[in-house]
Amino acid sequence: MRLIRHFKMTAVGATGIALLVGCAGAQGSVESKGGPASGTELPVKAGAREVVHAAIDGKTYEIQLAVKGLVRGSQDDLDGVRVDGDLKGKIPHYLTYEVTNTGKKKIPYAYEVFRNLALTGTDWVPGTQVTASGGFGTSNASTPCEDSAPDALAPGDSYTSCGTYMMSKGVGVMSVAHTFGGGLISPADQVTSWPVDGGLATASKGMAAQGDTIAVRWDAGKKQGGVLELPATLKSVRKGSPADLAGLELDDDQRHRTPYYVTISYRNPGKTDLYPGQASSVRVLTEGGQQIGGAPALVLDGLEIAGCPSDGSGGMVPPGGKVTQCTVHLSADGDEPVAVGFEDADEGDLSVWRAHVS
Repeated sequence: MRLIRHFKMTAVGATGIALLVGCAGAQGSVESKGGPASGTELPVKAGAREVVHAAIDGKTYEIQLAVKGLVRGSQDDLDGVRVDGDLKGKIPHYLTYEVTNTGKKKIPYAYEVFRNLALTGTDWVPGTQVTASGGFGTSNASTPCEDSAPDALAPGDSYTSCGTYMMSKGVGVMSVAHTFGGGLISPADQVTSWPVDGGLATASKGMAAQGDTIAVRWDAGKKQGGVLELPATLKSVRKGSPADLAGLELDDDQRHRTPYYVTISYRNPGKTDLYPGQASSVRVLTEGGQQIGGAPALVLDGLEIAGCPSDGSGGMVPPGGKVTQCTVHLSADGDEPVAVGFEDADEGDLSVWRAHVS
């Protein structure tokens, strides 16, 4: 029997949480070193990239963003720190990065760059951004990872800072990613990622291969048998062009995204007719850690998309019958799909195939 890795569904975007420190000194009382003092270095692909920084006020700024290093800490780093709720038992990770203002405008609140940076785990769950209130730890001589970003950044100036993420114990890191645009519901408009060596291979372990048939859980409704285990086969993942979407009512950001067409076939194992609505449960998982939902091609303004044709039936699927569905997923510039998931009913997990884009 093939084992299938289940990934948690997550919202797009990172949330900052403050850790409360008991007996440490006042915040800012230690000298900033821009990075963690100790820990396990993770082999992240370093280097500088040109990206767009979106400020909270809606204005945009041109910056160069460089990942300088990534360190996995330990729970010992949290001595004296009150860790509540979902963060208990998680491991701190420290990201050192450099920001350069390459534009002509001064960037106010330059520390906001951190909120658009994310760590994606090998379970496809993003790490939780945290800040330390009053220092970090009771016995450490220096802060493991201190935010040293300035309030403002003049054209041509740079700063190096460090951000802390909490990640589940035993989970590796797949990538560091910077996102521009999008939000908690919609995918990002641009994604720039720095992969961690071996991260994607670890995330792919246990995934089904494209072409394999696996059982996905679908809620057919009480009259149709409740939650059914549908045999499902990922047939293909194909890259389209923004030109394919001409004539559709899309907003300015969507119009410039790249469509990917995912085709999956399902068989009805039940004893009654099955409604062919599985497309809404399909997700594309990307290099940058995005989980992008899709829509059946015919739902998009009622227009047929040549690269993603429907099976033409549109009716109920009889017991033992099959249906093939194609969904359209709009991905950000620079972000490639690496897997396809199906959101299982009642579990909030994804059953996942590796994707081979053609």
